[in-house]
Amino acid sequence: MERHCPTDGTLLESRGKHWHCATCQTRFRLRGVCADCGAELERIAACGASSWFCNQCNELKSKSAVTTDLVAMSTD
Repeated sequence: MERHCPTDGTLLESRGKHWHCATCQTRFRLRGVCADCGAELERIAACGASSWFCNQCNELKSKSAVTTDLVAMSTD
């Protein structure tokens, strides 16, 4: 899946669990937000599959109940 820098629109490079913008030198992480309560979700990955868990609702969330966005971590 292609992702673009929210700051300048540059195509981001995937670097494992993070994304990197070569233009503004910012690293991003993918954040999931629960569509039901608005809490940030915990990503659970095992055996090649990943799911989202909401600690506030105390339940697994399907992809359709999750909104994702990019959050700046730091500049390189």
